[in-house]
Amino acid sequence: MIEPMEQMRVMTVGDVVGPEAAEWLGARLPELRERYELDWIVVNAENAAVTGPSPHNGFGTTRKELDVLVAGGADVITGGNHSWDGPEVAESFAYQQVLRPLNVPETRGKGVLTVGAGDKTLTVVNLMSPGAVGPHCLAPKPTDLWDAWTGLVESGLLEGTVIVDLHSGSPSEKAWFSGAVDGQVAAVVGTHTHDGTKHAHLLPGGTGFVAELGMVGRLGFSGYGFDPIHFVMECRGEDTSSLPPYQLATGDFTMGAAIFDITDGLTTSVVRIDAD
Repeated sequence: MIEPMEQMRVMTVGDVVGPEAAEWLGARLPELRERYELDWIVVNAENAAVTGPSPHNGFGTTRKELDVLVAGGADVITGGNHSWDGPEVAESFAYQQVLRPLNVPETRGKGVLTVGAGDKTLTVVNLMSPGAVGPHCLAPKPTDLWDAWTGLVESGLLEGTVIVDLHSGSPSEKAWFSGAVDGQVAAVVGTHTHDGTKHAHLLPGGTGFVAELGMVGRLGFSGYGFDPIHFVMECRGEDTSSLPPYQLATGDFTMGAAIFDITDGLTTSVVRIDAD
């Protein structure tokens, strides 16, 4: 007797930038789930709230944005270096759907989440590389990324189909990691830089890979969802202490995402979704 294949379709969405973007995405998730016949939706929301005057440590999430995304149908909500920004960190980490990078030396929150059961079981792992870390965030060591992964494999916590959100500023770093786990996971998706990479790859061992999903937000200013003046002035070596609070971008919305068709824990097709 031929055993039935375990199949699922998962959409992964890049960094949500600002409360308005969270509202915009949350309102569209039910239609996207129906249109693409999605089993699971994974959203990175570490930039969904404005919690301070500087983009260095003024993002994060609050209950308001999380409630909108969960109500819309986000099954797993991943994070990154901004996961610890703002006044509602403990409240945000209390949500069952919310992850933060596993390999950061922190006791709050969790870095792995399994949802579903049977042939629809999905485990999402949230990792971060040192290149994505600002001065406000506890930094993982360079070796912690791989050590965290191998420890997780040995723990037996990886159930069903596995997807990794790797929060990193280095496309090559994401590529090397995806190659190292090729055949072990269904997909590796990169987040953090907001500027989505064009190509979606199907690696030889069956792992789908997108180096950078992109963002959900408005395209004004430099296309990163907010005014980059703080970073521009720092690049020039100028003092930013007198700057007013940073502004979110204006203009049209964009959405950087990818959809993975997965059979028996490996990807058979990966397609970029760049909807506006």
